[in-house]
Amino acid sequence: MARKEKSEYIIQAVSHALDLLEQFHDDVDELGVTELSKRLKLHKNNVFRLLATLESRGYI
Repeated sequence: MARKEKSEYIIQAVSHALDLLEQFHDDVDELGVTELSKRLKLHKNNVFRLLATLESRGYI
């Protein structure tokens, strides 16, 4: 049995959440769901739910 590449173990939702958090690192201005959706090339509903989750856990 062949070993899996490390990239095969990545959880996409976690990766997207980290991408989203990184958007706030350099920006001084507030970012809305639409702008984040465009930047990350994700559906607005997914961005909204990621933001809601991160906010509920105190990350943003």
